[in-house]
Amino acid sequence: MISLGAATAMAGNSQNCWITAGRDDGKFSFSWQRGECKSGDNCSEGDSTMSWSRWTGVTPADLQREGAAIDARLKAEAGEMRCVGTVHNSEMHGAYSFTPNEEFVRQMEALGFPNQTAQQTPQKLNDRLQGYTMLDVTIEWVKAMKDAGVQGMTPENITGLRALGVDAKYVHGMAAAGYPELDAGKLTGMKAVGVSPEKVQQIRAMGYSPTQEELIQMSVVKIDAAFVERMKARGLKNLTIAQLVKIKVFKLDE
Repeated sequence: MISLGAATAMAGNSQNCWITAGRDDGKFSFSWQRGECKSGDNCSEGDSTMSWSRWTGVTPADLQREGAAIDARLKAEAGEMRCVGTVHNSEMHGAYSFTPNEEFVRQMEALGFPNQTAQQTPQKLNDRLQGYTMLDVTIEWVKAMKDAGVQGMTPENITGLRALGVDAKYVHGMAAAGYPELDAGKLTGMKAVGVSPEKVQQIRAMGYSPTQEELIQMSVVKIDAAFVERMKARGLKNLTIAQLVKIKVFKLDE
């Protein structure tokens, strides 16, 4: 088993962070960088729009105080993100660190995710837990997804499910709508393009009973009741889903 102490130590090497006020008071831009990115040497970086409410030690007002010393922290079940530095020109720049939570890793392994530590470098484990922290992946949410019957969940696709807001309510809703095959990959694909139980009802009201793949296609090209009615008004009645998709894709309705 890989030591989380090793992961923590690596997290402290040559890492920088920036906090910049967002477009509204509820959000800010958080950026981090590890390694020598100017030279491209072992560079790893990322950025995300985050809520002020999830962080302690920093407020929008702090970014207006030139030279203010800031110790900003985001603590979640998977670990704690920390950015320590000063404000200059309404932006905070400082040293970044991430401290993973060993108890979280143990609980995830108990839930059937043994690869949290097996066959991973300390940095890869650290990066995954950092991602979980940013998305606020919790043991309660993972348990709820497993209890809802979601199949094929892995340490990797948990991130996509959480980022898209897939939860037990969505899973139960899709199952009740006639899609009981609760595969993590398919759920992610449907949620990513806006498929919802409500959208399924709207499509069925048009007289269609689409498969999961057809649901995704219809959502991607934005086939709705208004489009179907326009086709009917042009004399194109009883079109199949495949025909509707083809008309949309090749813009044959224009």
